[in-house]
Amino acid sequence: MVKQFKKDPSRKKFTREIPETETSKPKKTFSIDDFVEQHKQESQTTDNTKERKVGRPKKNKVYGTIRIQKYNVNRVNALQNTLDYETQDDLVASLLDRLENSMSQEQRLMFDMYMKTYEARNKKKENK
Repeated sequence: MVKQFKKDPSRKKFTREIPETETSKPKKTFSIDDFVEQHKQESQTTDNTKERKVGRPKKNKVYGTIRIQKYNVNRVNALQNTLDYETQDDLVASLLDRLENSMSQEQRLMFDMYMKTYEARNKKKENK
């Protein structure tokens, strides 16, 4: 019950010639000597730039965490890199100092009261 395909005998096979494809040559090839020279130049330029400290925080410092939105984390990182601060802590300290200096007298009084309260609470926790 399988049907067979009947080929028309009047049709001829037409074959056309396929032209040979030319091999393309690269404009520039890899050279280990050029690579080594380029790598040396890059390493010299990075040695001249100031390297940022990474890793664990300095000893004898107490750190706490704050929760901020991802958008604000990105803003802090962008400001840190733009203004060339070594750490996020340095940036935040600088911004807070500017805010403290621009407070009115009433705000300054409230700020001092809050700071005394928070410092007393921290001392109480440390003594336990």
